[in-house]
Amino acid sequence: MNVKFALAIGVVFFGGNAQAQTFHGIQNSNFAGVHTVYSNPALLTSMAYKRHANVSTIGFEVSNNMFSLTAPFTLWQAITGNVAAEYQNSKGQVQWRSEYLKTRDVGNDGWATVGLEWRGPSYANRLGKRFVWASHSRTRSSLMLKNISNGTLSYAKVLFDSAQGGSKFGLNQLSPYPINFQANAYQEIGASLAFAIVDAKKLKISVGATAKYLMGLGHVSLISDGIQLKTYGRDSVSIIQSNAQIAYSESQVLQRMLSGIIVGGLPSFRNILGNGVGFDFGVSVEGGKGSASAQIKERWLGDPKARNYKWRLAASVLDWGQVSYGNNVNSFSISNSTPVTLKTDSAFFGAFAKGSAEGFQYLETFAKGNLNYSATVVSQKVVLPTQIQLQGDMRLKAGFYAAFQWQQSLVSAKIAGFRQPSSIVVVPRFESKWLEVSMPVGLTQDYRKGNIGACVRVGPLFVGSDNLLSNLIVNQIKGMNVYFGLSSSIGKVKK
Repeated sequence: MNVKFALAIGVVFFGGNAQAQTFHGIQNSNFAGVHTVYSNPALLTSMAYKRHANVSTIGFEVSNNMFSLTAPFTLWQAITGNVAAEYQNSKGQVQWRSEYLKTRDVGNDGWATVGLEWRGPSYANRLGKRFVWASHSRTRSSLMLKNISNGTLSYAKVLFDSAQGGSKFGLNQLSPYPINFQANAYQEIGASLAFAIVDAKKLKISVGATAKYLMGLGHVSLISDGIQLKTYGRDSVSIIQSNAQIAYSESQVLQRMLSGIIVGGLPSFRNILGNGVGFDFGVSVEGGKGSASAQIKERWLGDPKARNYKWRLAASVLDWGQVSYGNNVNSFSISNSTPVTLKTDSAFFGAFAKGSAEGFQYLETFAKGNLNYSATVVSQKVVLPTQIQLQGDMRLKAGFYAAFQWQQSLVSAKIAGFRQPSSIVVVPRFESKWLEVSMPVGLTQDYRKGNIGACVRVGPLFVGSDNLLSNLIVNQIKGMNVYFGLSSSIGKVKK
């Protein structure tokens, strides 16, 4: 069996190179500058700068409920050298063992998300006291699995563990919910405009909008309304019954995600397979003393004392749009009611080792000869991760704030598209010109996971994680999230 294909399956089920689309630690900051366009374009009018630019920001995230890293000690104990001697090697170092990777009982509700996000060169600039315009770029890749059964997980271990070559195992993937596997990648180039329609001493109301051109880099999906599989051993799978829709592009979207955090997240201007447009709309309201002119000071990185609103509320609709792949995506449906055998031999693995497109072509050829096969000739369209966002921020005292951010996905798991899981997070923070510290606390992954994170900004540099602190204090880790970047104001503002 090809090692790269086994690694691909490992990334799907547990982790590897992944996504960060929320950046909770920095997104609500008054020093976020052009980054605010990704949560609400209207917040551009509240940035503490005359001009602001993002040089490069990248993040990755992985989360699942099927596997966990379960050790008899926490990461904090490992970092501080407080691990019992029985879990150390002869050199006194922590000895990580394969048995620490545990399979969890998920019934028929196994899920995993993996993805990457790169925020490229972006720029925001004020026009007078009320207008702000911005241009920005972003590349996103995502992979999602839902409704996977215990039987499928156990079979995967037998299938890809050569030590269990002679094992006989019965797989039974029969879920009352639709099995959903999707991988998507696209990039965008956008422009935003924000306007403060009311700018009084104690009230400020702003609106903003973003338009973006979308370039599709690849799409793979398998959505099943019902499938039952059984097998004994590693060389074949019996498809008892099925009813599924499958689509795949010629691009290697899965290989892109395996190529590393940096390479996998960067944009590509080759093999653009689809295009489309997307829009964001937002409104924000600030209460308390302050006006636009008071928020621009003759300081290199802005004056935090000028951010003297007492409270702020904002609402937005994000990523409304879709990418059309035309005839660049092959799509078909399959079904059967009598058992059919699929051999998982060297030809099967060899096809996927060449790439995701070749692997799905192999499956399509098998379906044509053995299942009820029907090609879909309509143009494949992949929706953006449309969502509603509500944000709030309250100034507790000079430099100290508490924000909340609620994201609700509007994309169904059954739709072929790019989906952002829902979340609700509270973010207490301290911010100043050169130093900012925040701690996101909340429920993520469609409100299924509680996380505690941390973010630190020193001048133009920041690094953060939405689950760092919770991972440090528990000995059962089911995902990770990290983001970092370089952003700064440009020039000074004259009074």
